[in-house]
Amino acid sequence: MTIVLISDGGAEQYACRLLADSLEQQGQSCLTIQAPRPRGPSPFPQQPPQLEVALDALLSSSLLEQATALGLFVQNTAALEPLIRSYRELCHRCGQAPAPVFSGPLAPVVGDNLISDLANRHRCDLVLLHGERQLQEAAAMRFNWPSSLKAPPLVCGGFWFMPERPSLGCLNGGLTSPPYTLLVLGQQEIPVQPGAKSQLLRWLIRLAEASPQWNVVIQRDHDWSDDDAWIADETHEARTLPMNLGFGEPGQLFTLLSGCTACASVSSPWLFTAMAWGRQTMVIGDFGIHSGQGTSGFFGSGAMHRLRSITHLDQLLELPRHSHRWLESMGWDVHDGGKRLLQALEEVSR
Repeated sequence: MTIVLISDGGAEQYACRLLADSLEQQGQSCLTIQAPRPRGPSPFPQQPPQLEVALDALLSSSLLEQATALGLFVQNTAALEPLIRSYRELCHRCGQAPAPVFSGPLAPVVGDNLISDLANRHRCDLVLLHGERQLQEAAAMRFNWPSSLKAPPLVCGGFWFMPERPSLGCLNGGLTSPPYTLLVLGQQEIPVQPGAKSQLLRWLIRLAEASPQWNVVIQRDHDWSDDDAWIADETHEARTLPMNLGFGEPGQLFTLLSGCTACASVSSPWLFTAMAWGRQTMVIGDFGIHSGQGTSGFFGSGAMHRLRSITHLDQLLELPRHSHRWLESMGWDVHDGGKRLLQALEEVSR
């Protein structure tokens, strides 16, 4: 019997492959299925899914008949409820018992973002979270849910969406002498303010010019197309960039994370990877702390600073380290997520 993991995006596909590896180490057979999507540059290592099937075709296929559980990890969480409802209705009409369905956010979310995420997953049989902080917040949020709305059980899976450690031989421990490398994780829609990305690039240009012993690499943390500019209506080639500032290549996200001296972003989920791997990490707080910016989840991390107050990149080496206790509460203290997930699925299947 097989656990089927279904995804529809680059980050989701990569995370499902990691989750499948973790479950297979526990002796559990897994099948990863990816919905068809445009093929373009991606920051993630390229590894094709075992199968590529459209979601609507998948529901009516025989692939799900022998599944012991379904993991749904789609970009549009509002689509989860109709998908789950259709799957269960098809099972009912065929006289089959539906397999338990589980899902969860890829990276840790808190506050309003967690409320919204849980609301879109309330039809699941199980929700996969990351750490104790999410469990506590979710319990408080669901305290006054109506009795008619069954709250799915929750399980902590740790940082299941990312590699627990870099590939063998890749982690250099951070260079203690120049040249240093600052990795900036560029997000697709964040910062959200008009002109904010252009402002961020101007700051990085200024810092690169002031810090010739540093290399600054901007790596997109999401899939993109060849004609998709990181800054809307502007290509970075239109600017004159310093020789020590450039953009990362596809497939290089984790190579750059393992080898950089410092890592900065407004709220990229891969900041968790930088922290877990011991990189000097900066959450760029210049654009505000609120859920729409994604920065509220990093409140309490001890890693949030203003980039505009940095005049030379050497100052990054002097910033306080992130709070290890905070990182553990977000999920880094859980290293047996696959085992916990299997145990939780067994309980909901009884």
